[in-house]
Amino acid sequence: MRNSWDRAIKRLGLPAYTPHDLRHKWATVTLTNGVSIHEVSRWLGHRSIKVTVDRYGHLTKDGRERCRQVVESTFGGYLPPERDAGPVTGSPAPAERGAELVLA
Repeated sequence: MRNSWDRAIKRLGLPAYTPHDLRHKWATVTLTNGVSIHEVSRWLGHRSIKVTVDRYGHLTKDGRERCRQVVESTFGGYLPPERDAGPVTGSPAPAERGAELVLA
């Protein structure tokens, strides 16, 4: 298969990618565009999510920031003022902090 692949790549004038390079590129593109690492792991056929996390986990580094944004937008109005790290999106804080907090 490798010889056929190499001939096809050369004939098409494409860079010398291997099938593994394209697999890695697909994983990189999907993860950096927000696809969950669990889903990417499943598509790659990794036996364990640990394999995917060890290889591609650095690509989800913005996960911490996304998590912070979700927590801030959901609970920011309920945080004490000294812990509030800046502008909060969403509804304003209730008169009694925590009085209207309902977890669904």
